[in-house]
Amino acid sequence: MLKPLTIALGLAALAAPATAQPQCPLTYNDFELAIPHLDLQQCPKDLAKPGVFCRVTTANDSVHVFVFEDKDKRCLLSMKSYDKYEIGVK
Repeated sequence: MLKPLTIALGLAALAAPATAQPQCPLTYNDFELAIPHLDLQQCPKDLAKPGVFCRVTTANDSVHVFVFEDKDKRCLLSMKSYDKYEIGVK
């Protein structure tokens, strides 16, 4: 059985713009119900841009930041994983 985070990470891979048609592989509403996470007051600098918000999870000694659009369906736009030592988590 797949764990919710495994499913979310797989869906995040689909969020990368690969086609001309907009897709919404995961809405924030679905993510919020299925994935234990923390709200970030602001996105990391390398992910921050107008009109988005970020949520964070941890798994397998990594920190995973999910970026969602802040309008319409609140679709997952991207996801980036950081090594816990890269961001100073002990």
